Amino acid sequence: MSLWDETAPSADANALLDQRRLSLALRSGASLLFACAFFWPTLTLPMLVKLFAAYAFVDGILTLAPGGWSLQERAVWPLLAGGCINIAAAAAAYLGPALGWFEIGNLLAAWAIALAASRTIGCATMRQADPDYLLLLAGIAAGFFGRALWSPAAADAVVLATWIGLYALAIGIVLFKLTLRRYRPIFVDLST
Repeated sequence: MSLWDETAPSADANALLDQRRLSLALRSGASLLFACAFFWPTLTLPMLVKLFAAYAFVDGILTLAPGGWSLQERAVWPLLAGGCINIAAAAAAYLGPALGWFEIGNLLAAWAIALAASRTIGCATMRQADPDYLLLLAGIAAGFFGRALWSPAAADAVVLATWIGLYALAIGIVLFKLTLRRYRPIFVDLST
């Protein structure tokens, strides 16, 4: 049996996202919290690098926390790959020797483009559970952010911090919407 054999048992995409709803909610909250921090007016380059490393690490850990590397859960592998990308980018930012504007810009651009690819592929594999294409929207946001980092304006601390903040805010909102789609109200019959 090959790895992609359709006869292998696979978990339902809705069930896979339902298992990750707490992770989605925590990631949404973390993104919104970090978005506020990136709008701090006196953010310097070393602070920005450490703040980005913390954001990427927290998002990566929260993405990987629910697990899902089994063959039956292969539909979430692109999303888990995104968590690995976050942790790798956080390690590169934190452990990298005194990153300058050019280096942090390249790191952020590579990170955003890799996340755009993983989220877009995740949208394709989880299409039954994501009828609003929120994962695709998250991929598009990451792609636009990656493209914006190629601009000469990205060499300014205020611009770079604002773009990271806007990206984190957009991802936080998208993940919040995806989280809300995963929670279903429980109605209790109070007439008895």
